[in-house]
Amino acid sequence: MWINANLTSLTAQDSIVLANNRQVLAFKKTWGLQRGVSALPQTFAWKQYLQHTWKAINPNSSKRLISAIESRTLINQSMTRLGQIVDTRLLDEVVKNMDYCHAHLINPTQLLDSHHQNSELFSAWMLDYQQTKLTLNVLDVNDLSTLILNRDCEISQPYLYGFKTLTPEQSGLFANIGHQVLNANQPNTNSSNQIFNTTSDEIFHVANWAKDLHRKHPEKHIAIVSPQLNSEHHQIKSIFDQVFDDVLVGTGQKAYNISLGLPLTDYPFIRHLLSVLQLSQQLQSNRISTETFNAVITSPYIAHAQIEQSSRALLVNQVLSWSQTHFKLNQLSSHLINTPLLETLINNISSQAASSQQKHDQWLLNFNTHLQTWGFATDRTLSSVEYQLFNKYQQTSLGLNQLAQITDKVGASQAIVDLQTWLSKVIFQAQSAKTPIQILGSLEAEGLYFDEAWVLGMTDDFLPAALNAPRFIPNDIAAQHQIPHSNFELIAKDAKDTLNNLINLSDQVNFSYAKTHFESEQHRSPLLTFDNEIKTPKHPHQPAPLETINDTQAAPLADKQVSGGVSIIKDQMACAFKGFAHRLNIKKFDAPHLGLNRAEQGDVVHKVLESIYRQVQSSADLIAYSENKLNQLIDTAIQNELKRYGRSGFTQIEHDRLQQLIHKFIATEKQRDAFRVIATEQTIEANVAGLHFNTRLDRVDEMDNGDRIIFDYKTGNLPSNPWCGDPIKEPQLPIYATTNPADGIAFIKPAADKISYTGLARDKDSLPKKTSGQKSCTDWDEQIRLWQQQLDQTSLDYQQGDAEVLPTKGACEYCEYDSLCRVVK
Repeated sequence: MWINANLTSLTAQDSIVLANNRQVLAFKKTWGLQRGVSALPQTFAWKQYLQHTWKAINPNSSKRLISAIESRTLINQSMTRLGQIVDTRLLDEVVKNMDYCHAHLINPTQLLDSHHQNSELFSAWMLDYQQTKLTLNVLDVNDLSTLILNRDCEISQPYLYGFKTLTPEQSGLFANIGHQVLNANQPNTNSSNQIFNTTSDEIFHVANWAKDLHRKHPEKHIAIVSPQLNSEHHQIKSIFDQVFDDVLVGTGQKAYNISLGLPLTDYPFIRHLLSVLQLSQQLQSNRISTETFNAVITSPYIAHAQIEQSSRALLVNQVLSWSQTHFKLNQLSSHLINTPLLETLINNISSQAASSQQKHDQWLLNFNTHLQTWGFATDRTLSSVEYQLFNKYQQTSLGLNQLAQITDKVGASQAIVDLQTWLSKVIFQAQSAKTPIQILGSLEAEGLYFDEAWVLGMTDDFLPAALNAPRFIPNDIAAQHQIPHSNFELIAKDAKDTLNNLINLSDQVNFSYAKTHFESEQHRSPLLTFDNEIKTPKHPHQPAPLETINDTQAAPLADKQVSGGVSIIKDQMACAFKGFAHRLNIKKFDAPHLGLNRAEQGDVVHKVLESIYRQVQSSADLIAYSENKLNQLIDTAIQNELKRYGRSGFTQIEHDRLQQLIHKFIATEKQRDAFRVIATEQTIEANVAGLHFNTRLDRVDEMDNGDRIIFDYKTGNLPSNPWCGDPIKEPQLPIYATTNPADGIAFIKPAADKISYTGLARDKDSLPKKTSGQKSCTDWDEQIRLWQQQLDQTSLDYQQGDAEVLPTKGACEYCEYDSLCRVVK
């Protein structure tokens, strides 16, 4: 990339003014090629030239030159002061119109006299802004050309290069100073104009063209110009990455560069940084946003992110389960036990003294302190892009020092918003290795020269451009002062000049357009003739061959001591993959809910009955209790358990429901034959074919005949035939019966309408009256043997890694592994 001009007549004493920064870089490269190590002339883009010249003729000026972002801030203040509600889009339009007024020499009084309400309002904002600058004794870049015109000293005449059309401001200044034009050499351009069916076909063809050309002539510099680079950036990048994939693998470097800078705030690294600052302020104010908190604690850029990665991810799920947009620090404290390093960071931030109102420069010091406390970008090796972004942030954030000179004290939230706004106005593109293929926009390409070039997207949406008059400048004034795109004559001239610049990109330029873009029809630019339609194969890339693996068998289980053993056996019986999934140690979280959910209700019932039967240890004791004493015992047990859920209308409703349920249950228990409670909520160790785990018995009763019956409270739905099928649907009680002395098992299902029992025993008279039996079961001893056989085989299957996705009927209904399983429910 260079400029196509002869520089032999230039000397180091000359000044060159170019249309944009990219042309400045191209000029310097061209100088090196043509003049070697000769001293370089002073080279400037237009605004750089204004600033340099003003400082040269006014070295001791008392006025301070403000940046573009400071200027925006003052314009915002003027608009707000005059009663306007300001948003970013409106402010952008106002700034653009003010730039037009300066560049095209439109006086605010001209707008006042136009009798257009929008123009009069805009003029008032403009005049107030000018008065603000006088009061603060500052200048912006738009003031400089007038000051240079009113100088009292001579200025050397510059050379001009690359300007498509000089604005009236530029014409007046250079006519006053004097100038010479550095003319571009006119190449003998050969062009080829081609048509494609879709933009995807067009980009694929151009990518392959560039790849083949680079392979044959690696020394050539190639330009690919996309007029819609902003909107088509991701599609272009995706296709070029596919086409150049083997080149990247072979060389480790990309052969092309997409020249598209983005606002700093569009980069994830900067968004993480701003989130850290926001969370710091929220911790100090004790009103924490759930979204911000979760974004920060999972950020890879804060200290100890790798060490606590899993624990912090689980903490995110815990916070989400609260179903709150904001929460307080005391809600969080008890959940930080598994993230001690994060807890230290949070405590350090929240304990720092919070400031209410202060100047922006003081806030910048606070922000830097917060970033240091969080260890931001210090705990991992940054990539080249991240390193450049951090340096750019540190440079740009110094703008808050400038903002402090023109604004009053603000709070922390406003200071962060101002920093974010400041960063959003800085366009950044990371520096990369020199690449021979440049993908750039049409404005960037103007005035440059390459060995070969291809211009995409030559549609009538691009050339000629659409009519686009300024919002706050009346049409007649805009056309009179030659503001671009304000009338059709200016549009036609601009289109002709733009096409001429594109033709001069190289001796060999290809133009193309696509007939459709994402199913929308497109038409060619009327400035060119296209007669060569390229037919692209529908499937130019063959899919990679698929590799088949056996995913039904996992590695044998190494550690035979497991947690949740009953659930493992149950799930392994229902579906081998469901059982295997327990090895993944996936932590489950309750879905957000109001009041108590079913699991919590069941847990409370268990705890209440445990509390009662620790005091009432036999049927005789139960019958001996007076009604008042029994009522007090039940109410105390219920209230003690509901304390965990706080006082609310939901817990009061649950209290009333439990009163009815437990009283009905106790009344049913009194009608049973004599029994003695020998264990309640007892933890036992089970061993099923070498698989060891702990489990808990709800209750064990001993009858007068010495039989021991193991009971399990079942508050949820109970399947038909829970024990005596293949597989066992509810293996919990069979596991108890095969690993502990027992003469019978039974489910107790307490419900509001009735208390029911389902059981199986050596002696059916040992079970409560009206117990539902299991017709498919054999006698007790034979059933114990069958259970042992089934449980042992299931345990061995799990230990050996059987993970086949083959669910039994109903196994998928309440399965929590949908995202891991290929069975469609």
